Amino acid sequence: MKIGIDAQTILNPKMGDAAGLGHYTYQLIRYLLEIDQENEYVLYFSHRVREKDLEKFDKPNVVIRCFPFSQYKKYLPLAYSETLASAFFLRDNLDVLHVPGGRAPLTYKRKLIVTAHSLGIKKFPDLFSKRQQIKFKVKPAAFKRADMVIASSQAAKNDLKGDFQISDEKIKVIYNAFDEKFFKDADVSGIQKVKDKHRIDGEYILFMNTIKPLNNLTRLIEAFSKLRLILKGKKPNSNYKLVLAGKNGWLSDEIHQIAKDFGLKNEVIFPGYIDPEDLNALFAGADVFVSIPVYEDFGAPVLEAMASGIPVVCSSVSSLPEITNGAVELVDPYDVDGIKCAILKVLDDDILRSEMRSRGLQQARKFHWKKTAEKTLKVFEEVVG
Repeated sequence: MKIGIDAQTILNPKMGDAAGLGHYTYQLIRYLLEIDQENEYVLYFSHRVREKDLEKFDKPNVVIRCFPFSQYKKYLPLAYSETLASAFFLRDNLDVLHVPGGRAPLTYKRKLIVTAHSLGIKKFPDLFSKRQQIKFKVKPAAFKRADMVIASSQAAKNDLKGDFQISDEKIKVIYNAFDEKFFKDADVSGIQKVKDKHRIDGEYILFMNTIKPLNNLTRLIEAFSKLRLILKGKKPNSNYKLVLAGKNGWLSDEIHQIAKDFGLKNEVIFPGYIDPEDLNALFAGADVFVSIPVYEDFGAPVLEAMASGIPVVCSSVSSLPEITNGAVELVDPYDVDGIKCAILKVLDDDILRSEMRSRGLQQARKFHWKKTAEKTLKVFEEVVG
């Protein structure tokens, strides 16, 4: 087979190298090239990519293409830019094209597979920027046009069927995964070094993801404000912080301000983007990891926390109950008191914490990028065959 993959979201400084969708695309390609030396792969990158970064994809069965018209694409009407993109793909005479981001040119009429991401925008448009809403508008048509749509969870599949009217037989559930490095233990000195670097003094509750409305951080901050008062009474010597780690997204300034409005300027810490070498230690140092989005396609940070041996409190909605499978404390993301009580329950019970660590590690081991690649390759074969 001659397999094309749209890789514009990776190795692209403007897009945010290896973040979110880019990370999925990178890991998928990495493991496809590891397990499959028989088929030919044509990888399509942004013109912004640095030549030295492409060296890692230099394999005998790989052809690399860079979109030549990216620099003036923004000045073209959508129909023209779509036509150019379609022509660029068509010239390689692919057996199948995979578009991980789901934004496939509508004029491309050959075998097509798309991966569905950010489906929450359909249910919660107000939690996304106007720009995000506009960019998403082309995706539903691509879902319908595609020969196969890959969903990252059964919950995402259900949403594709219910919200986008995609037929059941056109959807394949293939779970994402996370970096294996999170299974490695971090030593005490490494944890303290990272805490000092990010000015975290004392015990902390950790959130790790983009700072944006969809992640429901306003309610988490409110729950923490109530929790601190209880902890001060029960554990007078404690000095708990809420660490909201991750890059700033849409309306992040308002979320920073909410922490100040609750009088938690020094208790809620926003360290921003965390360097990859600091991640293990930051997870390992936390007493509990909390992720309570109102919607989640998959939820890799939750699995990263579980792999790090950290008890997790997370939302009881969308994909999260499915991927955690009883290894976490589930909460209604709209119930502030419920969020507070769930965190307190985990912090108060050492036996429960130990059981959650064990169950979390066991569940996290079920996910691996190699499995994702193997199942995706079978989808390529099914569509072409």
